[in-house]
Amino acid sequence: MKSTLNSLLVLGILLTTFACSNSDSPIGKWEDNIKLSKKTVQFSADSNSVIITTKGEWWWINNVSLDGSTTFDFGDIDTTKSNFVIEDTEFKIERKNTTEIHIEMTKNQTDAERVLRIGLEAGDYFDGITITQAAN
Repeated sequence: MKSTLNSLLVLGILLTTFACSNSDSPIGKWEDNIKLSKKTVQFSADSNSVIITTKGEWWWINNVSLDGSTTFDFGDIDTTKSNFVIEDTEFKIERKNTTEIHIEMTKNQTDAERVLRIGLEAGDYFDGITITQAAN
C-alpha cells in the first residue's frame, strides 16, 4: 500500500513537471522589446564616449555598476523619463530622447581594466550594455 502511494506521488510530480515545462508561452519571458544597437563596447584608456540607440521607446535603467560595485544610488533620477542624466566621477549616462543613450567615461588612470554595466528593463524583458575600458 505504501509503495503504491509513493509510486503515485512520484508519477504525479513527474507529470506536473513535464506539463509545466512544455508550455508554449512561459510566464515571465518577453521578446526583446528594447532592441539595443550595441550590447558591448570596447574603450581605450583615454576619455571616450558612445551613442547606443534602441528601437523600443518604453524602457528604463534598473541598475548601474562599475567594476562590480552595484551600489550606485539613483536618488531622484527617474530613469523611466525620456531624458535624464546619471553622473558619477568616472562616467556619465544620458538619455537624450526615447531611443538614444549617450555614455561617457573619463580617462582610466589606473592600471586595471574598468567595466561599466548598465542594466535595462522593459516590462518583463531585461537587457544590458557592457562598456569595457582598457587599463592605462
